[in-house]
Amino acid sequence: MREYKIFDNIPTKVWEDSYPVGNGRMGATVMGHTDEEVLYLNEETVWSSAPSVTANPDMSEKLRTVRQLFVDGREAEGDKLAKEFLKDCFTRIRSYETAGQLKISLHENASCRNYSRTLDLMRGVATIEYDKNGSHYTRECFASHPDNVIAYRVTSSDAPINAEIFYEREKMLSVNASGNELFAVCKTVFGEHKFCVRARVVTDGTVKCQNGVIFVSDTQSFTVYINLATEFRFGDKFESSALLPEGKSYEEILSRHVEDFSAIMSRADISLPAIDELEDISMHDRFNVLKCNKLMDGGLIMLQWQVGRYILASSSRAGCLPANLQGLWVNNLANAWSADYHTNINLQANYWPAEVANLSDCHTALFDYMNEYLFEPGKETAKVGYNARGCVVHHLSDIYKFTTPADGLWGIWPHGASWLSYHMWEHYLFTKDKEFLKNEAYDFLREAAIFFVDTMVENKDGYLVYGPSTSPENRYWVKDENGENYACYLTLSSTMDVGIIGGLFRNFLDASEALGISDETVSEIENAYKRLPPFKVSSSGRIQEWTEDYEETEKGHYHISHSFAHYPDTAIGKGTPELREAIRKTIHGRIYGGNNASGFSALNVGWSLGWIMGHLARLNEGNLLYDMVINFLWNCSSPNLWDISAKCWQIDGNMSFVSGVCEALIQSHEGVISLIPALPDVWKDGSFRGLRARGGYELDIEWKDSEVVNISIRPDFAGEVTLELPARQKCTTFCDGDGNVYNVTDGKITLNLTAPVTLSVE
Repeated sequence: MREYKIFDNIPTKVWEDSYPVGNGRMGATVMGHTDEEVLYLNEETVWSSAPSVTANPDMSEKLRTVRQLFVDGREAEGDKLAKEFLKDCFTRIRSYETAGQLKISLHENASCRNYSRTLDLMRGVATIEYDKNGSHYTRECFASHPDNVIAYRVTSSDAPINAEIFYEREKMLSVNASGNELFAVCKTVFGEHKFCVRARVVTDGTVKCQNGVIFVSDTQSFTVYINLATEFRFGDKFESSALLPEGKSYEEILSRHVEDFSAIMSRADISLPAIDELEDISMHDRFNVLKCNKLMDGGLIMLQWQVGRYILASSSRAGCLPANLQGLWVNNLANAWSADYHTNINLQANYWPAEVANLSDCHTALFDYMNEYLFEPGKETAKVGYNARGCVVHHLSDIYKFTTPADGLWGIWPHGASWLSYHMWEHYLFTKDKEFLKNEAYDFLREAAIFFVDTMVENKDGYLVYGPSTSPENRYWVKDENGENYACYLTLSSTMDVGIIGGLFRNFLDASEALGISDETVSEIENAYKRLPPFKVSSSGRIQEWTEDYEETEKGHYHISHSFAHYPDTAIGKGTPELREAIRKTIHGRIYGGNNASGFSALNVGWSLGWIMGHLARLNEGNLLYDMVINFLWNCSSPNLWDISAKCWQIDGNMSFVSGVCEALIQSHEGVISLIPALPDVWKDGSFRGLRARGGYELDIEWKDSEVVNISIRPDFAGEVTLELPARQKCTTFCDGDGNVYNVTDGKITLNLTAPVTLSVE
């Protein structure tokens, strides 16, 4: 297993440079100061809540009035009326919060020699080392999933340790220290949801407690074990639920953690041309070299790729909640965009790489959230707010089952549930798990689809359209009643609406066929599917973003909503060449369109760059994709490889980067498994291991001079599969270990697999 470590030789100055550890449910960010350690603690349910909100029962009639203005072609009037008419239909949610800071004071000053801090991505362990007063200090931190604990250990080679351990947080109700434990009870800012933090010190030295502080002395080693428990999860018994390991040594707990975590991380890897001299320098220096000399640092790209996998493995485990905007880790009580579940791309982008990057079991946290937190509330919102059947979720949610419109006009966007349902369908395509499709996915797909059957109306051309809706978060120019330019948010059936609804209907019908279901709902959706409007090409040759060929207000907008049908969906592809070319022009327009009015553009927002990478991969534009990879490293990535391109760290950029690279190396959405379909010239030699393809396949491949030379494919099921090689590789001959010969015909090899097979160029 290749080692992947983020390394720096200067202490952290800001939280955004810290190192995260997590076990899915809880975690910490490690600051790594010399004089003291600061652990920002997190638990996924430490989250403020607003008063309980249900949909406005008057919303359906108000929407009908606004919709009619759009049907009549009076867009500006409809948009203006909606701002006034619907303002009492929008509410706000509250923020996910930090669980406070556990501080470990170690030295009187910060001076030291030979400082280093490392995050081992394969083992899930953060380490700080330095020399001080003739002694070598080592500090380790990890969050164990098997033992449900955060562990922090300090050792000194020679000098005795004297440490103080204490806890800080606003809204703290109590903190006590006795024996060898510290126990704090706190509450959230809004809603006053209680939680507790329990920390235990294990050492062969002296432990004393006073005024809520633990004092450690006369030792060269001590370990702090930490657990958190919330009222949200455990009710009145939360204080007794923060359990800590009993009867296990630090070495046992660490070993169990490493075995568990490395088993996930070691499933997949990529190998790209790297510069050996850069592998052992600090991240700050490495980024300076990248930006000053513009070297092709393939090792840094590989690290960035594995960081995304590390984040998902650390913040989204089976039985937990899904990763939020910041995964698991925040440092404030009120965080940017509430660190919530934004469902107009961000939550979805968090999980784009889950299947292909061999993290399918991390995907299940999202499905549980959809079924347990969104499904029934979404049905209630559809019933009360729209007088409709089905399930609807708007552009954001939280752990309190929020599904109603939020914030402002952009909050009327109705595709939280419909877009999320794609993830269930993709999980089925990759795993062929019919029990999952039947028992966990099908009802959600059905209810998300039937909502639109009930809420679409016929337009003047006889098509079924939905509205009012938006093309997040873009606007278009129209003339208002005074002949003045007006920037309009709302519309009827934006191209994203057409793409999401069309794909949702198609997925539902395909799921019904796979399960052998044919009923009235299937017939309803089949009939509605046939009446959806087509995609259009604008006068500029691009995919038209709205029903009419309006001019957008922001040429370089970071949402590329009208491209949805090409990526992440598959409705537009090689089988629709005219639309595919329009997508190409659309993506190039976003790349070269410049900043929008807010100062963000498609090239300086991480998740937008990742989205563009996915498009370019499917357009087979590997060299331009590589430019986006480098742009991500230059403009979005910090020395700890977090994406900090927006107001804060957001993991959607990290995760869409992973999926974008994967799309360059393997695609399986058009009936074949396409190998290195968008390989940049600078990656002419390389390999990958453990990437997954739809149909239930795991592959390792190696390429040289941009041609595939070795293929190992492991099927989950017996059957026929077609591999597509790069366009230049039309006539290669492969053979397997038994001497059987496989000829490439028109760039493809068809295999009838009953067991794993390895092919090599003859």
